[in-house]
Amino acid sequence: MLFKNAIVYRITKPFELESEEFEQLLNSRRFVPCSGFKPTSFGWVSPLGDFEDAPLMHEVAGCILLCARREEKVIPSSALNDAMMEKIAKIEAVEDRKLRGQEKKSIKDNTLAELLPQALAKSKQVLGYISRKDNLLVIGTSTTSEADLFINCIRDSIGTFSVVPPQVQQKPQDVFTNWLLHRSLPDDFLLGDQCDLLDIEETSTVSCRRQDLDTREIRSHLEVGKVCTRLGIRWHDLKLSVDKDLVLRQIKLENLNDDSIEDEDPIAKLDAAFVNMSLEFSRFLPALFLALGGETILG
Repeated sequence: MLFKNAIVYRITKPFELESEEFEQLLNSRRFVPCSGFKPTSFGWVSPLGDFEDAPLMHEVAGCILLCARREEKVIPSSALNDAMMEKIAKIEAVEDRKLRGQEKKSIKDNTLAELLPQALAKSKQVLGYISRKDNLLVIGTSTTSEADLFINCIRDSIGTFSVVPPQVQQKPQDVFTNWLLHRSLPDDFLLGDQCDLLDIEETSTVSCRRQDLDTREIRSHLEVGKVCTRLGIRWHDLKLSVDKDLVLRQIKLENLNDDSIEDEDPIAKLDAAFVNMSLEFSRFLPALFLALGGETILG
């Protein structure tokens, strides 16, 4: 699968921008590497690769693939602390007094500014796609802060972009708990081999991995009040885990290996992987939402 993890959002208004116009608007937030005193950068790069005139969006079968690059300069905390303490020690020795907390903070900020231009930058890419027909945004991350950056970058590019997490009518953790306790899964859904259980009062947790979930041991945890906050499931050939916030993790489409697609053209290979994933999600996500009571109609 193209995405190993994913966070899904409902687009509340149909996405009607024409491809050419969207491409032009994305250029306003094209990725610019960190430089000087700028500690982080986030912007669009081409999902097709770093070749000249590569487009910032790639549309296949009504789905628009986007790729953002996140770059941040890394200063080891030990290096920052050592440089800061050296400055503090010199000032305290010269002035024969202990510096106050606010003065130390100011020195830390100045030390950070001095080290930033010399710091190495690390980067990663975040893929996401807009499905026009499904009115969905799917971002290939498990981190909400990264998803927020992706969404805000779209908003900065086009002016407005209204999305919300899927508003399902039943709490996922209640549904997952019921599935585990009573084995009452909907058609086409099967239990996977992992779950996270939470004691709400004591905040203690139990994590099960690569384990048969149809056991008395797990039922015993649920019968004393624990709830399931993350559940591994299977849906047809799709294997993944879903948490209480509907973050999809460890996504795997069994019987499919994208690396086995025989095509020397990397773009054709990307297209095949993208179509396989987006088609699978277009079938699975409505089934998941329905299993959670369906979505609340937004007015």
